[in-house]
Amino acid sequence: MTAPQNVIAVVFDFDDTLTDDSTTALLRSGGINTDEFWGKKQPALVEQGWDPTPAYLKLLLDHVGDGRPLGKLSNERLREFGAKLEFYPGLPGLFEDLRASVSEHQMSNPGIEFYVISGGMEEVIRGSSISAHLNGFWGCKFAEEDGEIRHIQRVVSFTEKTKYLYHINKGLLPGTNPGPYAVNENIQPQNRRVPFENMIYIGDGFTDVPCFSLITHFGGQAFGVFDAKKLGSPKKAWEKLVAPHRVVSMNAPKYGADDDLGALLRVAVKSLCLKLDAKTRSAV
Repeated sequence: MTAPQNVIAVVFDFDDTLTDDSTTALLRSGGINTDEFWGKKQPALVEQGWDPTPAYLKLLLDHVGDGRPLGKLSNERLREFGAKLEFYPGLPGLFEDLRASVSEHQMSNPGIEFYVISGGMEEVIRGSSISAHLNGFWGCKFAEEDGEIRHIQRVVSFTEKTKYLYHINKGLLPGTNPGPYAVNENIQPQNRRVPFENMIYIGDGFTDVPCFSLITHFGGQAFGVFDAKKLGSPKKAWEKLVAPHRVVSMNAPKYGADDDLGALLRVAVKSLCLKLDAKTRSAV
């Protein structure tokens, strides 16, 4: 029996897409010079052969411990920090509006699910107010020792993000404990829970390009966000993402019904519902 394939998945990056960069905010809360952290120390490790994501995680751990800027930082404290995050305009109303819109379609009886795939810290996402609206999320993880984070447990790099799109595609959701190799199992397209063409991906930049490319290649939709106030951001957004057709559009991260991005996402979901209705009607 084939899968119903009537689930719509809206997938977000986290930092600078739903909220300001949470790692930078955490570092600043410990009095760490973030210009030096991101502008000098992390690039220096990258020049030595480190990948960018484990480089920043290693530097963060260097600031953990008694007498260090972040002190005895634990996963619980990361969750507590996440609870303080503020989110961009229109959230969480977007989730509620999209669920209501999907519920109007009885023909195909579609469902809608929301996910976050982030190179940021998973426990920060878990503790945030937005997590209650998510069906699942993946981010970088730390293992603890003596009540503080000491080891890198999971790295979610820009290419690693695509693995979790396949998790959604194949129905390997957080909490199901599928095992680390289940995503490589051969599942025929008609048996995959969420086809890529039913996915919408929203991200803020160059690190999201692998996800943008995967989603659009298989018929899904990708939307980019950028901060017009940041020097060079509009130019970079156009040259790196819009001109190469990696995204449908680039907009400010505002998700209200009257905001450009918020309106586009509502239309995109409605269009998917109508497409699923038509597909169901033709099969009857």
